[in-house]
Amino acid sequence: GGPAAFLITTPYSLCVCPEGQNVTLTCRISGPLADRHDLLYKTWYFSSNGDQSCSEKKHIRNVTEKELHHDLGRHHELPGNGTQKSPLGGQASHHGVVHIMVMNLTLQDSGNYCCYAVEARREHGKPHTLQVAHGFVELQIQQGEPSPAPALPPSVADITAAALATGACIVGILCLPLILLLIYKQRQAVSNRRTY
Repeated sequence: GGPAAFLITTPYSLCVCPEGQNVTLTCRISGPLADRHDLLYKTWYFSSNGDQSCSEKKHIRNVTEKELHHDLGRHHELPGNGTQKSPLGGQASHHGVVHIMVMNLTLQDSGNYCCYAVEARREHGKPHTLQVAHGFVELQIQQGEPSPAPALPPSVADITAAALATGACIVGILCLPLILLLIYKQRQAVSNRRTY
């Protein structure tokens, strides 16, 4: 076969977040580059129409063109340089993990977020694409509650304790006549023995 390709995986395919929160989306790049000297460009795109490859290449809201400029950092870091400060502002790469933070979520942020990695090699001064991989995360935004939250229901432990106490009382009440009947029979048996 051909050279081994790298892969992009996302730790989860669906993320449900409430309106107004910040969320960090993550994808992991694994597998070898064709050559360790190759460049690895990493970026994120957004699709609101369910496209799992974000083919419109729409940039993500709240992240400027400058921040989304391709990351020219190498995939393999030199020892001692643990975290790579990429020129991406909202994005960072660390051991093949790419994050993006979407701030102050709104309902318009619902959709697919696609993480792309492109391996490129400089040939005659121009980058030449060797392989491309992508993964996606679906983000669903839950509308915030305009009214104050209702009183919280009692916890399961409280309900269980109340049910056990009630059950014990009922069992006690139901068993009382039986206990009295047994005591009565026992006394009768003792008094019958005395008479004979």
